[in-house]
Amino acid sequence: MSTKVIIAAPHQDAAAELAGLLAELEDATVVDIADTSARLERLVGTHQPDVAFVHEGLGPVSAMDTVRTLVARYPGTAVLVVADNPSSDLFAAAMDAGARGVLARPLVLDELVQRFEAAAQWSATMRSLLAQDSTPSDGALSRGSVIVVAGAKGGVGTTTVAAHLAHHLVRAVRGRSVCLVDLDLEAGDIGTLLGVTHRLDISDLAKVSDDLSVATINSALHRRADGVATLLAPTRLEDVGEIGERETVIILAALRQQFDIVIVDAGSHVTPSSAAAVEVANKAVLVSTPDVLSLRAVHRTITHWQRFGSREPEQVSILLSQVSRHHEIQPEAAARLVPVAPLKTSIPDAPKTLERGINHQNPEKVDDKDHWAAIDQLAGELGLLGDSGPEAPRVKAKQRRGLLGSRRAEVGQAALEFTALFPLALLTMALLWQVALWAVAIVYTGNAADEGARSAAIGGSPSQVSRDARAAVPGWIENGMSVSTPAQSVRVRTELPIFAPGLSFNGLAYTSTVHYVQE
Repeated sequence: MSTKVIIAAPHQDAAAELAGLLAELEDATVVDIADTSARLERLVGTHQPDVAFVHEGLGPVSAMDTVRTLVARYPGTAVLVVADNPSSDLFAAAMDAGARGVLARPLVLDELVQRFEAAAQWSATMRSLLAQDSTPSDGALSRGSVIVVAGAKGGVGTTTVAAHLAHHLVRAVRGRSVCLVDLDLEAGDIGTLLGVTHRLDISDLAKVSDDLSVATINSALHRRADGVATLLAPTRLEDVGEIGERETVIILAALRQQFDIVIVDAGSHVTPSSAAAVEVANKAVLVSTPDVLSLRAVHRTITHWQRFGSREPEQVSILLSQVSRHHEIQPEAAARLVPVAPLKTSIPDAPKTLERGINHQNPEKVDDKDHWAAIDQLAGELGLLGDSGPEAPRVKAKQRRGLLGSRRAEVGQAALEFTALFPLALLTMALLWQVALWAVAIVYTGNAADEGARSAAIGGSPSQVSRDARAAVPGWIENGMSVSTPAQSVRVRTELPIFAPGLSFNGLAYTSTVHYVQE
């Protein structure tokens, strides 16, 4: 079987030299030639070659960073580096990046054949191992998929969709590892939406992108109780410049190696970093509301991505958000106003239910079943859910039958629990009632002392002071109340009730004293 090859070189002479030598090999087929790192990554993703030749001068992303990205994203492709002036440092860097070998120019056919055959054999072995490790029955994506969620403009719900999709994926498939990355560098709201604060953010990883390790990445991640790991946007505006196209590619490549799915909130502005994320992502979701302003912004965003070389229109998944039957433009009409047909899934307009989750900074507080059904449908349409095989419905049906069969036992258990907890609940209610009675009596006592002091201040006699104080309380407190007028003060003492107004024990009382100045 022929071995598929892609050549990447910044100059035509290097590419032509390599293509000419490969043409002499019977089992080598050059499927395409790339002159930039961005084009190389797109071609590898499209053709899935067995061997890729990468020249050391490839750009704009450096050759070693490109090799590192290819190895992380396409483990079945063997990468060989071609160098004009090979050195020990270059060889070490290539090996660290994951290359299978280094070839020196001018190329020698015998050495090329040796390196090529070893790389092709390694690729075949690796693809075989990957095929054995895969489990097509569970329907889940292979490890290390990046899903970019971007907004056509601000306010369309990009951050909410990204955060809720990540939250749902963790709950939907047990054992799924999910990372949520806030790449809306200047206006990221993931931390605010989820109530997450952390001392490190994505800019800290960008500063050490050439020396990323598992420990370094983990130190910048905040792991929520629901299982989602979050990488926050910079908190300081001056750190935004640290995250460029190159740093974004390296960070996402490293995250691929640690997580099953990486959800990226790319915000609503097209920047070099967000365009780089869109380019290396497995899927790009562009969120829009069904209105003319937002739908026009869809055209603008996709045009920007094309100019960056990030993604073609047919590779973009358009998601309509905040959809309501009361809107003038319905999904059917919106489909005729965008470059490609939107996803079948649309997110319903539910501002009141979403507001509760935002205010509590917790997606669990969103109890709108239609909203979560739409998020689940979106995950399924993007191919992110497991248990999509034919056995899934039968498993769910069995779970429902088990639930019905166990209800009788649960009812009996609930009755026993209620019998055991009833005395405790009754005691708690009695204590709360007693505390409330005392609080009322204390408040009235204080009011009576204030009224008595006011009467004494204007020259009222002790009997008048007593009458004014008693008039400020209800009868069940007045019966156990005494009023005295020591020097320049009024003292009111009331007996505190026990369980019912008018019932009290001797000695259990509250005294309030208010001083006054004679007018």
